[in-house]
Amino acid sequence: MLSKLLPAIFFLSAIAVQAQYKNDNVSFKTVDWTNLCNELQNNKGYLLLDVRSPGEYGDTSQYASLNIGHLKGAENISVQQLSNRLSEIDSYKNKPVFVYCSHSQRSRRASKMLSDSGFTNVYNINGGMTAAYYTNAKDKDCLQSLIVTTDKYNVISAADICKKLSANPGNVFLLDVRSDSAFRHISTNAQENAYGIIKGSTNIPLAELESKLSTIPRNKEIIVTDLSGGDAAKAATLLKEKGFEKVSTLIEGIDRWLSENSDACENLYVSPVSYRIMNSTAFVNAVRGNKDGLVLDIRGADEFANKHKDTWRNVGHIKNAINIPGTELSQRLSEISAYKNKPIFLYDFSGSTALFESANLLAQQGFTNINLLVNGLFDIRWAAANLNQPSLKDIITDVPDYNL
Repeated sequence: MLSKLLPAIFFLSAIAVQAQYKNDNVSFKTVDWTNLCNELQNNKGYLLLDVRSPGEYGDTSQYASLNIGHLKGAENISVQQLSNRLSEIDSYKNKPVFVYCSHSQRSRRASKMLSDSGFTNVYNINGGMTAAYYTNAKDKDCLQSLIVTTDKYNVISAADICKKLSANPGNVFLLDVRSDSAFRHISTNAQENAYGIIKGSTNIPLAELESKLSTIPRNKEIIVTDLSGGDAAKAATLLKEKGFEKVSTLIEGIDRWLSENSDACENLYVSPVSYRIMNSTAFVNAVRGNKDGLVLDIRGADEFANKHKDTWRNVGHIKNAINIPGTELSQRLSEISAYKNKPIFLYDFSGSTALFESANLLAQQGFTNINLLVNGLFDIRWAAANLNQPSLKDIITDVPDYNL
């Protein structure tokens, strides 16, 4: 299981407690990073409330990919403690309160709690701290000035890497610290194998890094990548400790690269698989634009029908999708044989290993036009709410009221 799924623990704990997005701009207001600086300037006397764990706030979390700083002047009260500590921020009941976490799930739970407790001017910062690093805000310098961190290295986006490589590729050394088997795509994990590399990357696994420091140039900027950000953060910390001056990490690793999926970066990504791995925007646009294709949902039948025992997994399905669980796909290929040379749009809840195994199976059986949604239905809904793309969610139907 990829470490990228660890932050999903926070996502899903929030979903389990309350509906995911239906309170946006109803119980509380929302603000994107593109507008945050303006909103802060227009709302004097505000409180920035960080509802992550103390470890995340202080860059000491066990999940290294989540150690990405906090906003200057923010007060930290974790969402788990908030109900018992409301008195500490009672003076802000009628003042602007801007709430954030890592990916804007816990912050929604906290924003609803504040609203229900009499706070009258609550804003949820869409996307959370991670989005601050890959937003397309025009005033990105303002956003960067708001971030306080103990990290000694820089955290940058896929778009930032593209710009650096385009402007002066000779000054950049791309270091990929995933395991040798994952880098060479011979792992036993289908998802690891499907994640490609940035062209020109050198692989030194994290476990071997300290013994191979002499192979890394000290006169270039080192940009560290991995699958999901955690190992890259550890590697960057080590490099800084060993005296490397210019060190950066790719926010949330190749997983975020695929989620951003910038056209400008397309020629820099080397895919090891024959099928297309698509982000939410590209996937939705492709489904909408192709009337001859098959939309295939590989979740279990109970989840597809919104009857899963874990109710947070009941989030409807894409319109006109058919359901063949991944565990049954090899026995039911005859049902989709007419689509061997037509587009198949493949998805599940959140981009599991089973999804990539299903894509591999279809490719092995001669299906020639496979399109995989990298982070599942969850990400379509998340992107719609957090990346200012509300129309994305219109492709999903049959969402239960309790998970709207």
